[in-house]
Amino acid sequence: MLVVNFSTIRDNFEDCCDKAIYESEAVIVTREDEKNLALISLNEYDLLTKAARKADYL
Repeated sequence: MLVVNFSTIRDNFEDCCDKAIYESEAVIVTREDEKNLALISLNEYDLLTKAARKADYL
């Protein structure tokens, strides 16, 4: 997991996206108001949502 602040991701967005896509790295973006977020690849997102749907059926 990579943790960066908003200014860093803004300045290095392509690199952060590449880490999320090609290295399956979650990029946590911290913000001053503490409303943080995570950048993950679509593949990782699909895996998470599929697992969540399966959990609902148990």
